[in-house]
Amino acid sequence: MTVRGRIQSSELAPYEPRQSQADLKDCFFYHTMNFRDGSVAQGAWDLRGRFSDYIGHVSLNGCRVLDVGTASGFLSFSAEQAGACEVVSFDQDTAKRQHLLPFAGSLYMVDHASWVRNHDHAMQAWKNAYWYTHADQVSNTKVVYGDVYDLPAGIGVFDVVILGAILEHLGDPVRAIGSVSKICTTRLVINTDYICGEEPMARFNGSPNFPDHNYIFWTYTIGTYRRILQICGFEIERIYEDVFLGTPDEFGGLRPLMPRAAIVARRVASP
Repeated sequence: MTVRGRIQSSELAPYEPRQSQADLKDCFFYHTMNFRDGSVAQGAWDLRGRFSDYIGHVSLNGCRVLDVGTASGFLSFSAEQAGACEVVSFDQDTAKRQHLLPFAGSLYMVDHASWVRNHDHAMQAWKNAYWYTHADQVSNTKVVYGDVYDLPAGIGVFDVVILGAILEHLGDPVRAIGSVSKICTTRLVINTDYICGEEPMARFNGSPNFPDHNYIFWTYTIGTYRRILQICGFEIERIYEDVFLGTPDEFGGLRPLMPRAAIVARRVASP
């Protein structure tokens, strides 16, 4: 199969075999999900009915789509429902790929092997949630696990690549954007926070006062994103800003409205 004359998919692509539906108690849902029996799994974010807003109203009809950092798969399943012709979900294959801020005395630093085992167990719960929903929705999405900085060979190219709230969790966002840009033919959607201004600057988000916040690295100015994307052959087409429902408050049950932006970039130069 081809997309605009280029390779769409390959029998050599390292897709995960379809897995049987996991037990719900063994699942962790990053996004709130509705199931066909009317039940709901609560997640850290609730994007139900807001998928188009979240990706900056990019049309996916007839597109081949890559969802980078899929977690429990909400964006992938939503892309499929939005008319994508094929959706590939990508996430890290092992906790060894995950980098955290190097807080002194943390398990991550003191006994990294134990931390990897613990986090691999947590990651399996995300994967269980993905496959639980995959079976419930009778989905045709494909899954590949690996290294975001060196995407697996054989997955082909994509009309649209979605980076949904992943860059802030990476130590090297520039390298990640460069990695996915090589296989994106038309539009790259980055959902993230950013700092206003065209100065090419970054804010480091780590603080010695908040050791639990060891998974958020950088926030860039929009000017920094503009330069990175231009280097990769893209230009920012539009920025769609909105607010979305976050995790319910543990005391009052209130769900805070969290601001997010979708930076939609269009390819202007050949990869």
